[in-house]
Amino acid sequence: MKNLCRSVLLMTIMSFASATAIAQEQPTPEERAYKFRTSLFQTFAWKLGQMAGAKGQDDSAAFAKHAADLAQLSSLIEEGFQIENSLPEGSKAKAEIWQDFEKFQSKAQALTDLATDFTEQGAMANFDPRKFGSKGCGGCHRDFKIKD
Repeated sequence: MKNLCRSVLLMTIMSFASATAIAQEQPTPEERAYKFRTSLFQTFAWKLGQMAGAKGQDDSAAFAKHAADLAQLSSLIEEGFQIENSLPEGSKAKAEIWQDFEKFQSKAQALTDLATDFTEQGAMANFDPRKFGSKGCGGCHRDFKIKD
């Protein structure tokens, strides 16, 4: 009986310790928003590179697929900034995003519009990833991202 009590006590302590450790590892909503947008922007950059590669290989079908993906990804940007001042350590976002959220929304929509333009038939011929980055991404980066 004494060993049973010890075993139950030990299992209870271990369960409590495990539950405490798991609870402490949960990211805050701000950290989740940051992780969402960081992964979104990394995927966005990947797709932009895939579009450039498809153009270099003159593969209009692959270009159209990646352009459609890019347009969809760009439509999610605003979602990553719904939590006001979600600026955990490592974030390069500026507080100005939430101070002038309408301007941020406008620039995010302009990026979506630009990305959507490249889903049109024949758009591959006019695609220049540097110009896209400057015009599409640069609009937000200049005003709303801390410079590296």
